[in-house]
Amino acid sequence: MRNLMIALAISAALGAALSGCGRSDAKPVAAADAQERIAVEVASAHRGELVRRFSGTATLGAERAANLVSETGGEVLKIYVEEGDRVVAGQVLARVDGERAQLALAQTASVAKRLDHEADRADRLLDRHMIAADAAERARFERDAQRASVDLAALSLSKTEIRAPYAGVITRRHIKTGQWLASHALAFEIADFNDLVADLPVPEKELAGLQPGQPVAIAADAFGGESFRGTVERIGAIVDGASGTANVRIDVEEADTALRPGQFVRISIERERITDALLVPKSAIVMDGRKPQVFTVAEGKAQRQLVRLGSEQDGWVQLLGGLVEGSKVVTLGQATLSDGDAVVVVDGATVQVASEGIRSAP
Repeated sequence: MRNLMIALAISAALGAALSGCGRSDAKPVAAADAQERIAVEVASAHRGELVRRFSGTATLGAERAANLVSETGGEVLKIYVEEGDRVVAGQVLARVDGERAQLALAQTASVAKRLDHEADRADRLLDRHMIAADAAERARFERDAQRASVDLAALSLSKTEIRAPYAGVITRRHIKTGQWLASHALAFEIADFNDLVADLPVPEKELAGLQPGQPVAIAADAFGGESFRGTVERIGAIVDGASGTANVRIDVEEADTALRPGQFVRISIERERITDALLVPKSAIVMDGRKPQVFTVAEGKAQRQLVRLGSEQDGWVQLLGGLVEGSKVVTLGQATLSDGDAVVVVDGATVQVASEGIRSAP
């Protein structure tokens, strides 16, 4: 019905135009002939570049992020950083009361000093053959064991200072000055903003075209869709049975950007770039069972043509066989076509003019 209305509209519009202009060489279009033709829109098969992409959304995360705890209990004496502060590796973030650890270190160091003296004395006596060799060896063992105790005490004292394990940003502070902090209680959270990643779930049918090193375009809604870059770092070894997806890790190039963990981003991965593909609009493809086909137009007739399809992206399909460059394919109206039908080629502007002609007709 729509095609018939378009054909009648074209006939009415053309008839009105020809009668109004008064040209002697104009040929009137018969309404009966217009009714027999099916109005279609066409496009030309042409050569062009086809870039296949996979798009998805993800949340940024830090490759290196950690919860920092106090390895010793005690009162929080001093806090040196706040949330949002950038810190370097080894920087002291807070200090816990270490008086008990200090006393323990002094005690073990004192005993170690005495045992050092006894071990040295035993060695001198052994040189003079005044004690047995096993007695001198026992003195050296006791000295070495006490030295290890000193090292342990010194380590315990150092744990009263909470330090950054690597350079990053303090994202959370969980302690306050003066509070009693239990051993292994959470004190800070830290993240390295210079090593951001995104984990993207990809359907298993899309995995074949992905590989490490492929370029990735990243857009963050927080920055008005500003584009950032990244690369595919690795592809998951297994497919999740419940979702049918595998995880693809994206390494984000975050240098000199305001990106931060937790932000929502849109990701586009360039899977394939075909520089000289024969392209037609996807709307031209008609599926006859499992066989793709198109309708071409030549000398006012529609002809059914089987085609072989390649890649597709953004409404365009690559043809691997069945057509040559420049062929006219039907993109609108092919649903009711049969092989050999008479057609009239129109476009959006023609249909609009024809419709206006109908409305203005008496």
